[in-house]
Amino acid sequence: MNMHFQKESGETLEENRDNLKDGLWDENSVYDYVVNTFKAYADTMVPHSPDLAERYGRIQFYGALESYTAEYLIMSFDGHATPLAVAVAEILNIAAKQYLMEKGGNPDLPGDTGGLYFAKLSQEDRLKVVDRITSPDGIIYIPAGLTTMQGDVVPLLPALNRFTMMGYYSEWSGYGSTRFMPPDKRMLEYQPISWGQVGYPGPSNGYRVAGAFDFAKKK
Repeated sequence: MNMHFQKESGETLEENRDNLKDGLWDENSVYDYVVNTFKAYADTMVPHSPDLAERYGRIQFYGALESYTAEYLIMSFDGHATPLAVAVAEILNIAAKQYLMEKGGNPDLPGDTGGLYFAKLSQEDRLKVVDRITSPDGIIYIPAGLTTMQGDVVPLLPALNRFTMMGYYSEWSGYGSTRFMPPDKRMLEYQPISWGQVGYPGPSNGYRVAGAFDFAKKK
C-alpha cells in the first residue's frame, strides 16, 4: 500500500483495524498513524538545535521536520515491491510500547492518540528504541497484525538511519513543490537547509575539460 500526502484521518489504530478491506488497511485511515510516526522518528534523528543556532547562526536551528525528511522515509520504504511504510511504523510503535512496559510505566494511551507510542517517548528513550530494532538482536517480536512477512521488513530496519541521512542531506527538500513528481520532472527550486548548514554550495554545472589535468601543457 503506497502512502499519499493529500488526505488525512483522525481515526485510531484500533479503528483502522476495524476497517480492513480484503485484508489491507484503507490507505486514508492510516495516514496520520504512519506520517506522524515517521515525523517523530525523523525529528529524533535530526532534531532542532537551538544551542548550535546560538553559536553558529539561525540556520543551524532547523532539523528534519523542516526538510520533509519523513516524506522521504515513507516514499523510500513504500518504493519496494512490497510497500513497507505501514509495517515499519507499527514496529516503531510496538517496540516503544514494549519499552514502556519494561520500564514499569503505563503503556495505555488515550484513544485520540492513534496508537502513537513512539511519539510519546522522549528523544532519549526513542533513541534507545531505535537502537533496539536496528541492532541484530534487537527485535523482540514482529506484530502479528502485519500484512507483510517478517523476512521482508526486518532486513530493512537498519536502513532507517541511512534513509534519514539521505533524505536530509540530499536535494530532496530543495525540490519543493515538484518533489512528488517523477524524477525527470523535478526541479531544484531552492537550496536545502542542510546544504547551508554544512557549507555545501550545490551541484556544479560541469566543465568542458577535466579540471585536474592540463591537456594543452601535456602536448
